[in-house]
Formats: sequence, C-alpha cells, structure tokens
Amino acid sequence: MRHYLRDRSCMKKTLFLFLLNCSVLAAQIMPAPTELPGDPFFIKQAWHVGGNGDSLNAMVLDPVRLQLVLASRNAVVAEDVKSGVVTGKISETQGAFGIALDNTNEFGYLSDSLYNHVVVFDQRALRAVGRIHTAPNPTTVLFEAASGLIFVVCNVPAPGSRGYLNFTERPWMRTDVAVPPLSRSTQARPTPRAAPARPTAHNSQSGMAAKDENFSVVTVIDANTWRDLADIKLPGHIAFVQTAGDGKIYVSIPDHKEIVRLDAEMLGEKLRREVADTGIPPEHTPKEVQLRTGQPFAPGPDWPRVSVQTLDWSGSRKSDEFRDGAILIFPMDRDCSEPNALAIDIRHVKLFVSCEKMRMSVLDANTGQLVTTLPTGPATNALAYDADRGLIYAANSGGNGSLTIIRQHISDSYAVIQNLPTDHWARALLSDPGTGLVYLATDYSDPEGKKLPSDPAPRGFQLLVIGH
Repeated sequence: MRHYLRDRSCMKKTLFLFLLNCSVLAAQIMPAPTELPGDPFFIKQAWHVGGNGDSLNAMVLDPVRLQLVLASRNAVVAEDVKSGVVTGKISETQGAFGIALDNTNEFGYLSDSLYNHVVVFDQRALRAVGRIHTAPNPTTVLFEAASGLIFVVCNVPAPGSRGYLNFTERPWMRTDVAVPPLSRSTQARPTPRAAPARPTAHNSQSGMAAKDENFSVVTVIDANTWRDLADIKLPGHIAFVQTAGDGKIYVSIPDHKEIVRLDAEMLGEKLRREVADTGIPPEHTPKEVQLRTGQPFAPGPDWPRVSVQTLDWSGSRKSDEFRDGAILIFPMDRDCSEPNALAIDIRHVKLFVSCEKMRMSVLDANTGQLVTTLPTGPATNALAYDADRGLIYAANSGGNGSLTIIRQHISDSYAVIQNLPTDHWARALLSDPGTGLVYLATDYSDPEGKKLPSDPAPRGFQLLVIGH
C-alpha cells in the first residue's frame, strides 16, 4: 500500500511538471495569422483634410487638447480627433516637413526648409512665438523627453547639385545669440551684441561640405533655452528618427545600411556644459529674449553669425573622448539592406525597422542583434507601436495602399493578424494609446495622378480613422 501511494504521488508530480512545461511551450507558440484582437480592424471614418496639390508630411497627437496637429505642404492645422473638424491654423508658416510637441504641453516645433530654421509655436494659441536656426534643409523634428533636447534632421543636398554648391558658398545664419530686446516703441532692430564663439570640436572641419560625399546633419537644440548646441554630421541620407523618451534616439540610414543610436542624455549633459562655459548670462537665452519681446528672431543678414561646434561622426568614424558611449552603429544584415521607418518597444527593449522586399526586422535595441523578421506590405513608409495592446502597425504605400497589423504575444513572439486595404500612398501613421485608434494619411488619387470617380479633388490627402 505504501509503495502504491508513493508511486501515485510521483505520477502526480510528473503530470504536473508535464502540464507546466506544455503551458510554457504554448505561450511561446506564434499565434495563427487568422487570430484577430476581438473584431477585425476596419476604416471607421475618412476625413478630407488636404486640398488640391496638398500632401501630408507629418502629424502628432496632442493628448491634452485631443487634437491632431498636421504639417502639410500648404498649411499647418489642428484637427479635433473626434469630429475631424479643423480647430485652428498656424498662419506664420505656409507649411512644414517635420513637427514635434514637447512634454510640457506648452510648445511645439515645426521645420521650415525655406529659411533653414525651426518655428516654435504655442500649442494653446497655435501661433509662432520663436525661431531657431538650423543646418540647411531641415526636415524631420524630434523632441526627446528625458534629455530635453530637440533633434532636427537636415539632409544636405547631394554633391554636384545646385543646392550643394549654394550650401558650400553660403553658410547658414545663426540667430541664437545674446541680443538686447527689440524696442517696442520704434520697432527698430538694434545692433546685435557680439557673442563669444562656441568651442569647436577637435575633429570638426572648416566647412561641412569639404569632402565630396553624401551626408546629413542633425542639429541639436536645447528645448529649455532654444539655443542650438551642436551639429552632428552623419554619413548618408537619413530616412527616419525615433525615440521612446528614454534618453536614446535611433536614426535609420538606408544608403549605409545601418541604424545609428545616439545617447541623448549624454549629449545634452556635455553640450550644455560647454555652452555654459561661454559666459552668456542665462537671462539672455534666445527663449527668454523672444518670449519677453513677443517677437521671434527674423532671418536676415544683419544678425551675427556665431560658430557652432560640429561633431563629425561620418567618414572614418575614429573614436574620440566625446564620441565614446554617445553613439553606436548597428549594421543591418542582408535581409534588411535598406532600413527605413522605425518604432520602439521600450518595455521589452525592441526596435522595429521597416525594410525593403515587404519585410520588418525586430532588433534588440541595446545591441542591434536581429530577433526576428516579419512580412508587411509593399513600400512600408511608417511604423507605429501600441504598447498597451501589444500591436505594431505598418503603413504600406505600395500598390493600392494597406495597413499590416502585427500582434506581439511576448517580447520575442510576433505574428501578422491582418492586412487591411486602405488607399493609395498610405504613409503618415499615428497610434492613439488612449483610444486604440489608428490615424493613417493617404492620397485621394492613384499613383499616376488620375482622378478616381469618388475623389472630391484631383490630388490631396485624407485621414483614415481605423479601429475595431
């Protein structure tokens, strides 16, 4: 009897361990492609926003005022997320290529490639309150919350082009210097005070276009002072930048087949310390002067040129005391030779990268090591990640346009659960973590520009509201 009870007890333990192992294995199994999160996603609404000849460049969500801020070729507008009604317009700029909002819910930043500066606007009043000059041709704007820095991507014209020649012959203007307030009585522009030249990094060159190479510049701006701190020179043409607000930013460079990770907190600490050594009084920061006078700096030849240090992290990429730890290079494998759009899972430390040939790569965000690859759609132009729901969205602009929806089961387990047909040239993408809705910008017309029967305009863009 004792042997029977002992054997039965052993059998129960063995069965328990077997079932436990089975449950662990079941959790690792990839979900079937037909498994959907409740109901399938579908297009709930379509809002006509852009007019004839307009196209959307970027959009961000203002979670406090529940509005989308849209930067298009012809205008910058705010739109109510529930009704799709335009609630305001920033009239001081005709359009923008990039847009970002800070974490104070007070200021936003728009790139203006015409005058090579960033327009600072009041989020509440939707009006310009400042300007910060950048390197030539600013496009994407990114605010990094942990460091309080603004990163502005400036894709320098290709060697041999007319724009490239102008760039080498006419250095861009700098206006972020200590200047007296503008006179309110006469509105006259006084002679600006000279400001101490900023230190130049030991590896910078005189003239960023000295080499006949294709490169980009990332202008780093202090959001607390609106002072540009440095220009970082990177090789190739930058396609996309992204951050999760954890002090790191990621840059995709397709023509060099790599992802660059910058430590924003380390950069901010050193660059702010170097600017503080110039002796400029805190009360004369560009932010303080422009807000106090109520007039943004205006671009023009009568403002002084101030040297800004250049960190040349292109070319041979020799290590120096500033660069160590501040930049990491993740070379992509042959399955993703052209990295483009990015999204980040900060909780599981994963980086999602759209690739050519309808693929998305999942990388370890600390090491760049490949975790897995997944199918998307033709010409994936944008990615978005919903951390609360474990969903990844890929906007595919090829073909007739589509949205690939990927479910994340555990940190390294993913599966495509739906491919939703959308419309031509699906590109700008945004996921609202509060509602779970997805906003996708598409064109009205087909790739050849022909008017479709249902099009209210021959060209333009619309916003699709997608949910389930």
